[in-house]
Amino acid sequence: MVKSLDVDAGYTPSKRSDTWLKVKRDYVEGLNDSLDLVPIGAWHGNGRKAGWYSPFLMACYNPDTEDFQSVCRVMSGFSDSFYIEMKEFFSGDRILAKKPPYYQTGEVPDMWFSPELVWAIRGADFTVSPVHHAAIGLVHPSRGISIRFPRFICSVSARKPEECSAATDIAEMFHSQTRKMDVSVGN
Repeated sequence: MVKSLDVDAGYTPSKRSDTWLKVKRDYVEGLNDSLDLVPIGAWHGNGRKAGWYSPFLMACYNPDTEDFQSVCRVMSGFSDSFYIEMKEFFSGDRILAKKPPYYQTGEVPDMWFSPELVWAIRGADFTVSPVHHAAIGLVHPSRGISIRFPRFICSVSARKPEECSAATDIAEMFHSQTRKMDVSVGN
């Protein structure tokens, strides 16, 4: 938290004001790179996002096993027009009847998508996950890697889904992050 130099800059928990500013790691440029991930599923949105897909289940690609491994759910960074566009895009044959065997995840979204798009996603940092299977076995024997506070940056039309961030890329980024984690088997 950063406090304003204003004399009357009192802090009140759970109340937004211009006197205090929360600075998250991913707000500071240069702390991390974005990942190019593939949307492989989604849930039906609630509240203001009812009628749209939100959140989206994002995956990296493992060229050794030729499967997509989930990394995170993302639900921020999208415009309303983008939600409308994705609702139209992911329809018909692009909605799969069941989870394909080449999707590795512990998540169960409302619907599965065919792997067709690549999106740039940025977050605060990486963590180990019992649900997401990205780079499973490369950092921890039974857990994958996930992104904390993921946010959509942009579409990456120049890449095919199989050219998105690889599981080994994510493992390398996990090891190079400044916030180190204990990933012993007991955790």
